[in-house]
Amino acid sequence: MRVLIISSPNPYGRGGEIRSYNILMNMSDKVNIDLITDLNNDIVINELRNRVDEIYRVRCSSNHETCIANIVKLATNLRKEDYDLIVSQSEHPRYALSAFAIAKILRRPWTAIVNSFIYICPLCSSELSLTRFTRNKITLDMLNKTLVHLVSRAVQFELSRRGFGFINYEVLEVPVGIDWDVINKVRAESISKEYDIAFMGVLSSEKGIYDIAYAVYMLKKKLNRDIKAVLIGGFSSYAEKMQYFSILSKLGLQPNIIFKGYLTGEEKYREMLKAKIFVFPSKIDVFPISVLEALALGLPVITWDLPYSREFTTNAAVRVNFFDKFVEVLKYLLTNDDTRNALGNVGSEWAKHYTWRNAAQSEYKAYLRTIKWWLSNA
Repeated sequence: MRVLIISSPNPYGRGGEIRSYNILMNMSDKVNIDLITDLNNDIVINELRNRVDEIYRVRCSSNHETCIANIVKLATNLRKEDYDLIVSQSEHPRYALSAFAIAKILRRPWTAIVNSFIYICPLCSSELSLTRFTRNKITLDMLNKTLVHLVSRAVQFELSRRGFGFINYEVLEVPVGIDWDVINKVRAESISKEYDIAFMGVLSSEKGIYDIAYAVYMLKKKLNRDIKAVLIGGFSSYAEKMQYFSILSKLGLQPNIIFKGYLTGEEKYREMLKAKIFVFPSKIDVFPISVLEALALGLPVITWDLPYSREFTTNAAVRVNFFDKFVEVLKYLLTNDDTRNALGNVGSEWAKHYTWRNAAQSEYKAYLRTIKWWLSNA
């Protein structure tokens, strides 16, 4: 199979960019790949040259429409290439609309990997504009002309509850992988428990950081001892940071909440392993990689019972519906070492299936199903 992929693969980027990079690095033995990318990183491009056949680079400004025009213009020179499929590895209009237009020009089937709902939801942005609404609505309409592949059922749920959604879609069996070599190396070290609770992600109200603060406050009273929570990640804004610090001050929690900022690799995993429990009280998400990493590290996870958390089909991911239950489960696991450790082992075993090789195999199967879908719907 020969495919033309449009994406911005970057191991140092955001979730979808990291995913794209790792899929490309693990799928070259299954598919012959040509890549069109706007990535401006020579080191990453050189790494990818060993895994893909051709790389076509496009210079893009912040203007999405101009970038799409540049990508499509480049692709007009590929009419003689015999591709079986055109793939956008992102739902973002810059890549999805480019893939749609290129498929029309080259007269080939196409598909997209949908990592999130934010970039294609016409009414999700806090800064609504007619241009953004129109661009997102057109992108969603174009995606509904093919079979798309979601990283999580939560994508469809979040779109549907806003009055939108996909017509033809599947959910990838293994959407992502994790770096098991690094995780296993860190787990083999003797790391003592310094924290009761860990959280990793963007520090914002949407991600539930205020629930964490109030939970620490309640646990201090219920257990009659100090509770330590470590937060790994950066604040969404300076205003959010100041408001959070103000709440901690009012509750007397400044010594109880430790901020580590944005961490990566071994350092990140070591900090997570210093905690007994991982919490993820996010109100909106799709497939949080931090939950998967926590499970792989052997930490039980407590999260809200929402579509994104139902992707983690293991007893080690404890889902709750209201705040009092959240605190109750935290208290129980903090005072029952055997149960906590047993859940940690269950979660780590469950997470073993999430490798980048398996994720690449899952995406390859999605390509085959897309071609079959196009043949049956031609």
